[in-house]
Amino acid sequence: MESKRKKQSQLREVWRRLKKDKTAMVGLFIIIVFALAVIFAEQISPFHNAIRQSGEHRLQPPSADFIFGTDAFGRDIFTRVLHGGRISLSIGFVTASASLLIGGLLGAMAGFYGGWGDEVIMRIMDTLMSIPSILLSLAIVAALGANMTNLLIAITVASIPAFTRLVRASVLTVVEQDFIEAARACGTSDFRIICKHILPNAIGPIIVQTTASVSGMILAAAALSFIGMGVQPPQPEWGAMLSEAREFIRTAPHMLVFPGFAIILSALSFNLIGDGLRDALDPRLKD
Repeated sequence: MESKRKKQSQLREVWRRLKKDKTAMVGLFIIIVFALAVIFAEQISPFHNAIRQSGEHRLQPPSADFIFGTDAFGRDIFTRVLHGGRISLSIGFVTASASLLIGGLLGAMAGFYGGWGDEVIMRIMDTLMSIPSILLSLAIVAALGANMTNLLIAITVASIPAFTRLVRASVLTVVEQDFIEAARACGTSDFRIICKHILPNAIGPIIVQTTASVSGMILAAAALSFIGMGVQPPQPEWGAMLSEAREFIRTAPHMLVFPGFAIILSALSFNLIGDGLRDALDPRLKD
């Protein structure tokens, strides 16, 4: 009970300090708006409006009927941005979670056990990190085929090394502490020590990295879709929408502006939240 109250007080303290960071709260507000919009996207504007073509309404500028205008096929850009957000944000959250799970497990094992296992895991991670993440993702998608599932796999694999190195470094700062030795002396299993004692004490940098990485994964997915190696038409996705708008950048710039603005705003918001969490979780910055 005492431990639970302590955790609750720590969370309240983090939230109090995070609320004082105005830029982080702006980022959080924008992400909440985005999340609500994509959750209720079907109620706001049904999906069939995103794929329904109309020669009569093609390339219309923003108006009362089409607030974001229409594209070259007469499709409503507002609806496409709305439903494309479901895909882009889902990619960010799913790949960040998967990378954290796999990379966190590998990093925790490497840091906790050390020895030859640590060497093998970290040399593999070093090899993967020697390849730029976007090129590694591109190579994986090119090998497996361009679709949503392979895009998720590619971005996850490219992001695992960063999480592995971070978690390993965080574990190494905790694993030699006296309370870990005490847990070992009491016969606590290694799995329980890692999950109950090590990771909770190293969670701060991990949370910050996970939050900040979501923006990078959204940008990576948009980049791959932009060159035709990600989400395939007619499914709306922000990067693919930018690709379709290239040839109309002079005649119909609204096709480019709105999905581009959505990418920039979502990525910026996650970065702002990540910076705010970094400051809120840093014990050296307590006020």
